[in-house]
Amino acid sequence: MKHLFKYFLIISLGLFMNSCYYDAIQDEVIIDNGNGGGTTEVSYATDIVPLWSQCTGCHGSIKPTLNINSYTNLLNGYVIAGDANNSVLYKSLLGTGGISLMPPGSKWPQSKIDLVKTWINQGAKNN
Repeated sequence: MKHLFKYFLIISLGLFMNSCYYDAIQDEVIIDNGNGGGTTEVSYATDIVPLWSQCTGCHGSIKPTLNINSYTNLLNGYVIAGDANNSVLYKSLLGTGGISLMPPGSKWPQSKIDLVKTWINQGAKNN
């Protein structure tokens, strides 16, 4: 009985430690507008919102830290429209400027970071 409890405890701890909400890394997002590599307008609804799916465990409606499901909340001190380099959101994806890397311990692929940067530099439109 004593060994059964130890096995149960070890299995439970293993499951607990591996149940992080941001473990799954999504495929890279590549936008091809067919104009030879020029920049196309990034859509908040179709290009940016899907990127937040792995972030909603901490930044959703359940926890008050920052609800990224709301466009208004993003622009309330986290995004400076037209200036990605000074936006807290962009800095958090890079882990620079004294801002913690988000998601913690798992930097996004550069293509996703560049997509967010382009969206912010294009004016962070709610399109």
